[in-house]
This record gives sequence, C-alpha cells and structure tokens, in this order.
Amino acid sequence: MSGSVTPDRSRRVAVAVSVLNYNSADATRHCVASILNATDPNLDFRVVVVDNGSAPAENLATHAWGDPRVAFHPSRINLGFAGGHQFAIQFIRARYYFFFNNDGYLCNDAIRALHDFMEAHPECALATGQCFDANGQARASFNYEPSLARAVFGPGLLRWIHPEGYPHRHVVYSRPIEVPMVTGSALFVRAEPFEELGGLDTRYFLYCEEEDLARSLKLRGGRIYFVPDAHFCHVGGGSSLQSPALRREFYLSFHYYLRKHHNRIYVIAFRFVLLGKLLVRVLRGRDPWNLFWFVARGAPERESLRFRQRFY
Repeated sequence: MSGSVTPDRSRRVAVAVSVLNYNSADATRHCVASILNATDPNLDFRVVVVDNGSAPAENLATHAWGDPRVAFHPSRINLGFAGGHQFAIQFIRARYYFFFNNDGYLCNDAIRALHDFMEAHPECALATGQCFDANGQARASFNYEPSLARAVFGPGLLRWIHPEGYPHRHVVYSRPIEVPMVTGSALFVRAEPFEELGGLDTRYFLYCEEEDLARSLKLRGGRIYFVPDAHFCHVGGGSSLQSPALRREFYLSFHYYLRKHHNRIYVIAFRFVLLGKLLVRVLRGRDPWNLFWFVARGAPERESLRFRQRFY
C-alpha cells in the first residue's frame, strides 16, 4: 500500500468511505481531497481507495496520499461497481459505509450530516444527500423503484394515486424525506442490515446496484431517506449512458434485476414494454437495431463488459 497504514480490523470506525478509481486518477485525487478537507476531523472515518484495474498511466499505486486515514488497495482487474466496493470493505469494518463515486466531491460536511441523521433515525438503513452538477445546479438525488406500472403509466399518474410513494424529484426540500431509492453516486448505508444481506450483489457489473440495494433493504424492514443538508457534486452524472456499450450493460443489469426480484410472467411482460419503447427509438433513429436485438435476446450476461476487459 502507498501512503497508508494497515487498518485495525478488530474494531469498527464510525464511517468507512469507499472510492473506486478506474482510469481517472485526477478525479479520484480531487474526490479524496474533498473528503479529507470537508469532513469533521473529530469523526472517526477512514477512506479506502481501490484501483479497479486501471491502465498504468491512471493507476494510483505510487501516489502518496499523505494522510493515515487513507488506505489504497489495487485490483488487477476491473471488478465493476459492486465488486470494487465489496473488495474495499473487506479491509475495514465500520458502523456505516459510504460508497462515493470518484467523479464527485463533497460540497460541505456531508458525511457528518448523513452520519448524524442515521444515528438519530435507527430505522433508516440507507440515505443520500443533495446532489449538484458541475455548475452548482441541484439535481435529483432519488428515484422511484422500477415497476411495470411505472413503465406503462409513468410516475405522474402513479403519484396522483399514491403520492407518498412518488415524491417529486425536482423539488427543493429543506427537511429529510423518505424516498423509494437513492442515487448510486453517494450511498450511505448502515452496516448491520447491509452486512446481513451479504453486501452488494456482485453479479451487477455496472448499473442497477442502487435499485437492488434499496429493494433488498426495504424487504428487511429498512427505510430510505433523502437528507438535503448533506451536499455533494457529481460531475459525470447523466452522461455515461450515451455510450452504446454502456447502454447494453444497463439493459443487462436491468434484466438481471427483474429476474432476481420478479416472477417469469412479470419479466416477460416488462421485456415487451421495453422492446416497444426501444422500437420507437430505433425507428426514430435514436437507437441502433443491435441494441433492440440485444434486449430481444434477453440481454445475456455472457456479453457483459466484465468479460471483455484487458489485464495490466
């Protein structure tokens, strides 16, 4: 390890922050610096940085972090989002885990705000703060659970029927509210229910981890909150799905999510809805035919980017 100390695994720190680096060393350094600078030094926290199979020029193995609260662990292969964070937390035990995207940074002491909220609300299993974009504009930090009803009717009609289950995503909130699920770019989770689940499901390589985690925690009685006093910026939010390869990866993960949580009839019905929407996009020239056929074939897991990576 470079610029780190071996953690004492016999005790739990208050918060363990996990940050994954994949070919974006500058962003990771900026992210970690924001965590160290913004977080209350009296809070017992540690940062675990995992290099997720980066190319040599973007690997942080030789970087001197200059702070004993930061530990670095390399992985020769890209383990994906879930696998990378699962790899990180094997090196530390905490009462709370904060999975934070490396293309983000803290705007205030978000970790203390989330920690204190969770301490005061033991029913809360998962939370996030207010997300901002690179221009300082507030962005939605939570979403609704995927469902066939939502895919067919949209959230507006469902909100009219069940307003508590569909809070407005683009309203500025001054107080914490309970939400269906939170952004995957900043997941603050209570260790006990998280560890009882076995952590993140590593069959997800990219995408849908937050949907899966939220649903799994709620099935165990946990509640999920948006805490607006915690501020963070997510620079890269909303752009990744422009890549055809990543769009395929999204549908692959989404199909696995459906198969994991719903019966076969529900999955087939949902696939027909997805295919109908994709067909419209294809005919309008917004999506390629090969994406339509990929979904029509059930988005097979063997075609994941997980199996098409280069080793360094």
